[in-house]
Amino acid sequence: MNDKNPTLVPADLRSSGSTTVNSNPASPPSQPGLTLQFTGSAGEYFRIWIVNLCLTLFTLGIFSAWAKVRKKRYFYSHTLLDGTPFQYLGQPIPILKGRLIAAMLFGVWYTATHYVTSLLPFVLIAAFILAPWVMVRAAAFNARYSAFRNMTFSFAGTYTSAAKVMYGWAILALVSLGMAFSWWQQRLKKYIVDQTSYGGVNGEFSATGGQFFKTYFIAGLLFAIAMIAAFMLLSIGTAAGGENSFMVAWVVGIYAIYIMAYAYIQARITNLVWNNTQLGPLRFKSSIGVRSLLRLYLTNALAILATAGLLIPWATMRTLKYRADHLSVIATEGLHEFRGSEDGSVRAVGAEVGDFFDFDMSI
Repeated sequence: MNDKNPTLVPADLRSSGSTTVNSNPASPPSQPGLTLQFTGSAGEYFRIWIVNLCLTLFTLGIFSAWAKVRKKRYFYSHTLLDGTPFQYLGQPIPILKGRLIAAMLFGVWYTATHYVTSLLPFVLIAAFILAPWVMVRAAAFNARYSAFRNMTFSFAGTYTSAAKVMYGWAILALVSLGMAFSWWQQRLKKYIVDQTSYGGVNGEFSATGGQFFKTYFIAGLLFAIAMIAAFMLLSIGTAAGGENSFMVAWVVGIYAIYIMAYAYIQARITNLVWNNTQLGPLRFKSSIGVRSLLRLYLTNALAILATAGLLIPWATMRTLKYRADHLSVIATEGLHEFRGSEDGSVRAVGAEVGDFFDFDMSI
């Protein structure tokens, strides 16, 4: 994509008889960008967050469904694309029903893994069967109840197609001792994007497994080098007689190395996914930097620890604003290509089971 602007001829010169030579006649017309903004504030969100937390604890978790809706509606309504906010249409009661079922499934899993281990093989088989269903229903629910300009998103994936992607490439990743994990992740991301649509237009994903592999390979290489250096410093410190102090420094160093590797992977994969995603006339440009994301993570973590969690809303707002500020939306055509469509309701069970077991369905 060419981001260079062509030489523009002023309107008053074009209307006169003057002849103006374009210094770059081969340049394509510039592509208009749609402004993406996040306007939420830490003070406003703190009030929502503290009420959600207190009422959820007071009601033994029952209010968590209403808390999720309040939080999502705030996030969506303060995320603006070209001045228009997104909408979250989910309702608390279906979410509560889904969470109750998810809690029951989690209870069965916890019991089988900690107390009645003889049930574990059966639970694993059930989880193996249910995983594609959770994947599809979570994506369908999140899409159906997300809207922009009064048109909802939709997800067309099926259990069979999800199982093929999830398990076909997972088997390959296991056989290759993890070497094919990047291709498995690429196929999952592509499946989610390609099956998601808005206004009758399907998403398209063009990143390759090799690009994912490159990111993880570089991150693994940097992590290995840092670990070797940490072990060398620990050995030197132990030999010098300062074992305790060097052990503490080593543990802190290992955690710092992990955070750096995590920030590198998050920045590179996020950029890779968005920069290779297209929705009709819309393209995306993500410019998250590794060092800036690392500073964001570290300052957020220190602020949360120093305040015993009270600055969680502040850290959340900073993170969402940072991501919005580093994501550009480029329109190759107008938004008239999108057309509204009628979608039926989608049960919240799959989405809540996914949340309970930390099943990430985002791109």
